[in-house]
Amino acid sequence: VDLNHFHLLRAIGKGAFGKVRMIQHKRTKRYYALKYIRKDTCIHKKAVKHVIAERHMLENINYSLVVNMHYAFQDDENLFMALDLMPGGDLRFLLENIGTLSELEVRFQVAEIALCLDYLHQQRIAHRDVKPENILLDQHGHAHLSDFNIATRFDQYSPLQWSVAGSPAYMAPEILSKKGYSTSVDWWSLGVVAYELLFGKAGLHLTESIVHHPLTFPKHANRVVSDNCLDVLTKSPFHRLGCGSDGFERLKEHPWFNGLDWSLLEQKRAKPPYQPES
Repeated sequence: VDLNHFHLLRAIGKGAFGKVRMIQHKRTKRYYALKYIRKDTCIHKKAVKHVIAERHMLENINYSLVVNMHYAFQDDENLFMALDLMPGGDLRFLLENIGTLSELEVRFQVAEIALCLDYLHQQRIAHRDVKPENILLDQHGHAHLSDFNIATRFDQYSPLQWSVAGSPAYMAPEILSKKGYSTSVDWWSLGVVAYELLFGKAGLHLTESIVHHPLTFPKHANRVVSDNCLDVLTKSPFHRLGCGSDGFERLKEHPWFNGLDWSLLEQKRAKPPYQPES
């Protein structure tokens, strides 16, 4: 497969290493998002290792709520990844242009990303960069996790990592304290995303605050959300919702998710309460 197999359509965004363009496969007529990764930029940013690792990881991932890769190829100047097209944009765009979401809307999107994280964690993969920019919506409003540039797969015989990775405002306390961490870090990041979608800003910003200070809520919080809706923001990974061998089952049974059909969510047959404008 190469560029000649596709109709090159309009540019739809810009990534860290180049543009993103909508394309259509000439034979199948299917649409994709084509991610350009400029080789010179990649080398200049010393990111070759991460880009290659991301490609290999995406080759082994296929899930309904992941932005999946369908083709990967290269020319003299660029590496290319043809990914699921997500015309609904990312949650950062949503926050900046629409503002905060209702609790029902946030609950639905958090549940879909929770399913995605459970899928990854079963394969010993931690995403390590769950944030609004990396959660994309399809045309119906279903949330998908993207950008596996700094994701890591844990060795079954060495289940902890110590390297500091991720976006500072969304890093879990155990990453910043450098005491070793596991897939539990993704549940913390998802909680920060939920907080931001509900209240418009992250509850903890600086490293010192994340590690040592209690989480604070806006004065109007009890009028906006239900009790215990952010139990994933527990500093200890041993008590954090979603963590542990039965963590995802406990999360699904949490009162905040009452009424959700997890099977329909995974199949993308549940109707999202927020639907992007066409």
